[in-house]
Amino acid sequence: MFATLSRSWEFAKISYGIIWDFKKLVIFPVLSGAAALAVMASFVLPLWGTGTLEEWMAFVADDAVAPTTADHVTMWGTLFLFYFCSYFVIVFFNSALTACAMKVVNGEAPTVGDGLTLAAKRLPQIAAWAFVSALVGVALRAVENVNEKAGRFVAAILGSAWSALTYFVVPVLVMDGVGPVAAVKSSVGTLKSTWGEALVGGFSMGFLSFLIMLPLLLVLGAIVFAAVAAGNTVGIAAAVAVAVVLVILATAVTSAADVVFKAVLYNYATGRSVPANVDTSHFAEAFHTSN
Repeated sequence: MFATLSRSWEFAKISYGIIWDFKKLVIFPVLSGAAALAVMASFVLPLWGTGTLEEWMAFVADDAVAPTTADHVTMWGTLFLFYFCSYFVIVFFNSALTACAMKVVNGEAPTVGDGLTLAAKRLPQIAAWAFVSALVGVALRAVENVNEKAGRFVAAILGSAWSALTYFVVPVLVMDGVGPVAAVKSSVGTLKSTWGEALVGGFSMGFLSFLIMLPLLLVLGAIVFAAVAAGNTVGIAAAVAVAVVLVILATAVTSAADVVFKAVLYNYATGRSVPANVDTSHFAEAFHTSN
């Protein structure tokens, strides 16, 4: 257990080290978030403007308002399209970041263009995976709607299992360029040999993220408190604006490190190279299996 914790901590430090050395990689989560917001706006604004969104919310909130079959088809179809577009942009930029991480562990210095170019080459695979992810997302939402409490519980369990099984899907898509079924099979196979590191690594990454966010929040909290105490409206607005920017930046850093963590873990688990000047014994022990 302690050995697994040590290895996971090493992987987490390597991931943040890569982000520190190649700070430009943080742009990918920023672009991903911006694209996801654009997708949301492209769906919500037209629905809101036509009054359709309010009508659908009434269906959900009031059991007495019964939607027609056409309403059901339209709502679920729109939800599927929204999921598909959202997953597509997220997976695209995660693939670009993963491609850059792979270049780093191969001793190369990646550029943003390198990542975008390789992700563009994987557009068919990314689209196919977004399609599958959207289907799963709609299915889980349907399970939630069956029963408010039990449905949510079952959907949460199924969603967690799906997330675990597809843990390495993005690195597989980037490296092997395979379809969704083969990607899931490869992800599951890799997870079997790395489940301990993947599980504990999640906690390690979370702890490092906490260490990054805590001082920012404390300092900004103190600034906001001082501005409020002084009754300085301009100071309060400025502090809040700075806080929002820094939180977005910190979130981008932690998100990027998480994607890199999976890429590095998958890279060595499948017999590929590791970053320079890294103690390879950590990696060798992580994937050692007895005969």
